Amino acid sequence: MKLKRHPLLYSIRFRLVSKAVPSDRVESFYYNRLNQKSDIPAIYYELNHLIFNNETTELIDIQKAEKIAVWLRNNIKGGPGLGHSSGKTIRKMVRGEGGVCSDFSQVFNNFCVINDLKVKEWGLKILTDDINIRGGHSFNEFYSKELKKWIFMDVSKSICFYQSDSDMPLSVLEIFNLKKENKKIYFAQFNTEYAIDTRNINDLYLDSESYPFLITNYCNKTYDFFLDRLGFLPQALIHGILILSGKSYVFEFPTQTV
Repeated sequence: MKLKRHPLLYSIRFRLVSKAVPSDRVESFYYNRLNQKSDIPAIYYELNHLIFNNETTELIDIQKAEKIAVWLRNNIKGGPGLGHSSGKTIRKMVRGEGGVCSDFSQVFNNFCVINDLKVKEWGLKILTDDINIRGGHSFNEFYSKELKKWIFMDVSKSICFYQSDSDMPLSVLEIFNLKKENKKIYFAQFNTEYAIDTRNINDLYLDSESYPFLITNYCNKTYDFFLDRLGFLPQALIHGILILSGKSYVFEFPTQTV
């Protein structure tokens, strides 16, 4: 565990997989391009029936995304970071054995795939001395066909963002570009059963010097294979093998927001 979470190893890995890219690059990439329905473990389909069990009407995309996010947050108490294969991760999460923001984001990706929602996973690099947020944060973005735009969604915190004079939910790039322009934005909770930490959200998104990066080149099937087959090795070493083999995810920082 010490090797898995060692800050020096994490810092080295972060540098190896990070790069700056034009903003149109992150606009065109989404998780579903590399991950098909057939690549998602059966446990997700089993749980998906529980999420939408009582639904009798056709839902629009934002309703689907919120229903998935609410079920995850209300049925998973969270805990230590997991970093296992996707099937093992969701099983541990529903058993109450852990789950941090990145685990929520990754399993949300897979539920979006099987429900025909285009989805992206983002991370947040935060320049701060505050130990409570220094490790960064993970969140998602999904595409609404009805609204014809990408929409930010923080699954672990059950929030979306809006501009002060509009009820149209914002995309990730809209949030950080408006913040850069000192425009007023606010977040709103979509899960009434989950008590949000307003101060923590402000620290992460509004008050800190923070930069979003898109997680690309993440093939769920590939990561599941390596994490399951090489599970006897430290996770840091498994990620090193993936990096050296060119199969690792990439952290892409859009230059427009830097």
